[in-house]
Amino acid sequence: MKYNFGLIYELPHALAYEGRARLIESGTGEGRELTRTWAANGVPQGLFDLGFHDVTDLWEPWCAAAAGDEIASIAFAARLSDAGAELGLVTAKAFRGQGLGAAATAGWSRLPELRSRTLFYSTDRENHASQRVAARLGLRLRGASLRVG
Repeated sequence: MKYNFGLIYELPHALAYEGRARLIESGTGEGRELTRTWAANGVPQGLFDLGFHDVTDLWEPWCAAAAGDEIASIAFAARLSDAGAELGLVTAKAFRGQGLGAAATAGWSRLPELRSRTLFYSTDRENHASQRVAARLGLRLRGASLRVG
């Protein structure tokens, strides 16, 4: 039997983050153009390597952080209900440690579709990079989780 221990953080709405990343949001003209480009040309290799094989893997609402012309990090709705939303976050290996995951997370927290929902940022207890994103954003730890599978 496999166990997974996680950490659950409170994610405030409209989280401020000073970063240099250009943000692209689902539901905008730029977001629709990004998904059209990926549908036609494929997902960038750095994101493909993390499990994003086509545009159907991009769960709305999402916010992407761009570094130059490349998508470096994507925050997306890993779980979504009328009452709450849990953020999923991936950052391409070449862009880790540069604050781009934090920028995408902050951008996601400002999306209009999420205003009426309670937001959560969850991570595996062993995912220290994800915990650094939470620390960079000043997120408050709310609890722990245990998944048995």
